[in-house]
Amino acid sequence: MDERAIGMESPPEAAKAAEPSKMEKAWQSSEQTLKAQMVALIEIARTPGYPSLAEYARILKRTWRVWLIAAGAIFGLMAVIALVEDVTERWRNAREIRYEQAVASVTPDRLIARCGQPAEVVTKKVYPLVVWTMSYQSRGNKKVVLVFSRTAEDKSDWVFLAMKDQSGAPSYDTPEAKIAVLPCLDSKE
Repeated sequence: MDERAIGMESPPEAAKAAEPSKMEKAWQSSEQTLKAQMVALIEIARTPGYPSLAEYARILKRTWRVWLIAAGAIFGLMAVIALVEDVTERWRNAREIRYEQAVASVTPDRLIARCGQPAEVVTKKVYPLVVWTMSYQSRGNKKVVLVFSRTAEDKSDWVFLAMKDQSGAPSYDTPEAKIAVLPCLDSKE
């Protein structure tokens, strides 16, 4: 009985193995198409002269999707690059504005609130002005001197005059340079 059961099941399996599957048919079809295209390309390459406009049009009709995808990818890449440049420029401008506002709003009280107590404070009264000099240790353990002044009146506002290094030369002219030396100037307090 086992032989009959094996014999009965064998013919359908043998028939399935003999007929090609859908995958194999598709592969053979695409292989034939590829061979035909290669023969056509070899034929075009063998003909002397340049291909005609009709041949170009025929090639473009067959490959229009590829060209459309390539053009879309190029335009998309250009848009992404422009967007990244715009975002970085806006970020840079916002940082510069924040630095300028931070440096412009420095007063002795805000400086103490942002950076802590100074290492040294010197007050000079030169009628009609009061000059206040504050020293801090900056990055790299350099001494940074900040100079403020105001009129001798009690209710006048402090004016930030200069930021100097320990030699006394005003070497920090831009807001970026001032904040690079004394980063606590840019705090949000």
